Amino acid sequence: MKRIHLFRRSTPILAVLALLALSCSHPARAEAVPPRLAVIDYDRLLLESEPGKKIIAPLDALMKEKKTEAQAMEEELKKIRAKAAEQANTASEQQLTNLQRKFNDKLDDLRHFEAEANSELDKLRAGSLGRFNTLSLPLIQSLGKELGYTMIFQKQNVGLIYLDPSADITNLVIQRLNAQAATGH
Repeated sequence: MKRIHLFRRSTPILAVLALLALSCSHPARAEAVPPRLAVIDYDRLLLESEPGKKIIAPLDALMKEKKTEAQAMEEELKKIRAKAAEQANTASEQQLTNLQRKFNDKLDDLRHFEAEANSELDKLRAGSLGRFNTLSLPLIQSLGKELGYTMIFQKQNVGLIYLDPSADITNLVIQRLNAQAATGH
């Protein structure tokens, strides 16, 4: 099982190496040009560009709301636990059983709430990332053609071991996304 997991993580790297090997294995042409590669820090695009900030704002708001609700439920659990500890020596067996049942019910409510909140957040996150991809990918592809890049990779997904900072075009993409947003496109 572990070998399969490692293979999946190395698949993008193997694909890049295979592409590079194929491009190098063809007979040399007089005008052969080495591939130009670039990377983009996708997380920074999302967090630092104006369109990215607008897209993730509802997600952040929902996360804060759900966190506040979960904290309130956790406080209720603490109060029940404290009450049970306080009454441990004075309450009847039935009262302690009732407190334990109430605690378990509230704990189940919290777990159910967390599962629903995670599901809701996952759906919103997927939709937000989809909208951001729809907005950013055409711009990145256009920029790649304009600047003559052969391949542009997401920094997070290629297993980089070394990166020359000049190959990171994240700042340029952020500038273009912000300019595009300012013009209303």
